[in-house]
Amino acid sequence: MMTKKQKQQMKKILHYGIWYIAVPFLLELVIESLSRKSVMGGILYFFDRPVLCLFNTLIIMLTVSVALFFKREVFVYTLVSAIWLIFGVVNFVTLHLRVTPFSAVDITLLESAISVSGHYLNIKNIIMIVIAIVVVFVSMSILYRKAPKHEHRTQKKLILSGIAVALLAGCIFFIRSKSNSVQALATNYTNISEAYENYGFVYCFTNSIIDTGISKPDNYSKESVDDVLNMLNASTYTTDTGVRPNIIFIQLESFFDVDMVKDLELSKDAIPNFHKLQKSFSNGFLTVPTVGAGTVNTEFEMLTGMSQRDFGTSEYPYKTILRKTAAESICYDLKQLGYASHCVHNNEGTFYGRNKVFKNLGFDTFASMEYMNGLEDNPNGWKKDRVLTGEILKTLDSTQGPDFTLGLSVQSHGKYKGFSVEDASIRVKKVPESGDKDSYQYYVNQLSEVDEMIGNLVNALEQRNEKTILVLYGDHLPSLDIKKTDLKDSNLYQTQYVIWDNLGLKKISKNLSAYQMYSYVLNKLGIHEGNITKFHQAMKKNTKTYHNDLKMLEYDMLYGEQYAYNGTKPYTETPLQMGTYPVTVTNVERNDRGYLVTGSNFTPYAHLLFNGDEVSTEWVDANHIQILETLEYDQDAANEQETASPAPTQETTSDADADQEEKQKEEEAIPNAFIVQIQTDGGTVLSDSEPLKWEDTSLGKETAK
Repeated sequence: MMTKKQKQQMKKILHYGIWYIAVPFLLELVIESLSRKSVMGGILYFFDRPVLCLFNTLIIMLTVSVALFFKREVFVYTLVSAIWLIFGVVNFVTLHLRVTPFSAVDITLLESAISVSGHYLNIKNIIMIVIAIVVVFVSMSILYRKAPKHEHRTQKKLILSGIAVALLAGCIFFIRSKSNSVQALATNYTNISEAYENYGFVYCFTNSIIDTGISKPDNYSKESVDDVLNMLNASTYTTDTGVRPNIIFIQLESFFDVDMVKDLELSKDAIPNFHKLQKSFSNGFLTVPTVGAGTVNTEFEMLTGMSQRDFGTSEYPYKTILRKTAAESICYDLKQLGYASHCVHNNEGTFYGRNKVFKNLGFDTFASMEYMNGLEDNPNGWKKDRVLTGEILKTLDSTQGPDFTLGLSVQSHGKYKGFSVEDASIRVKKVPESGDKDSYQYYVNQLSEVDEMIGNLVNALEQRNEKTILVLYGDHLPSLDIKKTDLKDSNLYQTQYVIWDNLGLKKISKNLSAYQMYSYVLNKLGIHEGNITKFHQAMKKNTKTYHNDLKMLEYDMLYGEQYAYNGTKPYTETPLQMGTYPVTVTNVERNDRGYLVTGSNFTPYAHLLFNGDEVSTEWVDANHIQILETLEYDQDAANEQETASPAPTQETTSDADADQEEKQKEEEAIPNAFIVQIQTDGGTVLSDSEPLKWEDTSLGKETAK
């Protein structure tokens, strides 16, 4: 018969068993039910994939077990459990807003997510989120103060805790190495949505934390890289035509041929211009790395020729490696032939960090929506795409030589539910069983307006006396809860592309992956600059070594020893100019409302600084800004500026961004100077004009009299 002390020990063991075994199982059930939007779906997952469920539960157990080492064990345990539950809820909400599930990289994209939250959440949703955050914070604060605390932690308890955690970790590594169902994720996560469904949220989310970059190939060496390069050098390529046309890529947001949806019936064709181009010019299916969201991963493949699947689970190279290193791209390749590279995008310049990443992709200019006039909002608040036609033509006019321009559209972005379309030109008669009629009606009418932009752009290019190739393609399918069975080709990772040209190129129907597109287009012109370009032009995709050799080059260029470049990378970040043309200030004069600033390329996102302080203004047009307050000329500061000796220059090892920030601060500090800054809605400074001193304006002439 057990003694009282033994009973107390057994009770304590039972207590720990419930907290550290039963609760993680319950958490796993709740998280998977949320992921499947069904309690029954979560229960069935437990029975269908018991090993994977056990593996996911063990991961939760391991994370909550860190509480064993803290005096405030209950608080730490509850906090970790709450974090897992919050992740499950966030994943549930994310799946309602887009097709792809929540992953660790989304945390790094928080700034971008906040900037577009207004397109997905209404005021009621935002209030509920704020209340939930406050409740969680207050609850954790109260628990921190009220929860019991271990005053004495014996060495024995710490050792037992260490053994328990070690056993859990050992079980996880054992299952990871022995279970085929668990190992499968390492090589089978191209379809992120299916990976989360098959392997569970906890495993996939955890994997997205630790799995980043390109893993080092087993046979990576200088000899292996040389073998790939020797194959490229030994290959034959198309003859250079000597023609250097303008090359335009338009990445169409959530654009695809809705005729591919089986049970969708419309009152008329939603994309007649795109269909017309398909009949006369090269086209085909385009395999993209994402569905429903993740635009920049398609963009990454298009620009670099690299496969996103070689990177970590759910990784966005724009948020990782491309923030700190330059990569071979179509921009750098064409630069060798005298091309200038531009991007125009009717969305925020800081979205996905493009204002920083484009420096490492070789762009010369980037005109985001902050540098555009004539912007219009659609019902969901996204900027309409019709503005892109003029902005693209502007890039072609900005240089004497040939241009490469990437246009990024945004109008047909989700969400789609909850927006009515007044006087809709296209009526939806029938939708797939899983679809929402109002969402489809909103989407196809946005699609129709994007198609109008395509028609206008092609007409404008036909009237120019310049050789041009225009590539139009969808970045991914829209987040309309489209199932494989809803599509005629049963592929959620395929959109369509078409290549218009005025060069008389032969029409060819060919299916491509996004990372093959730019090399395919350049091959038509006999352009073979760059190792990645040559690789796709020379190698056959269906060969056994194709993907392995491509991964070898990718790793070497981004993470390895740059054997392909003889140990020295030839690419350095470009001095990216924000705006196709720079913002300039040429004069400030008095008028009947106060002061009028004259210059060029002003937009509603222009902010005026005088003496380093922002002044109240009103945007008038591209050449004028009205100042709405009185300016005070600082004569003492002007005298000091005249007599001050120039500051000594010194060498600096800071990076380009730090140098730019320092230069900006120095310019803002110039007394009695006018500067126009272009800022995002969030207040981020994208660029500023050269300072214009008071004495160099009409005001200065008045002062001198």
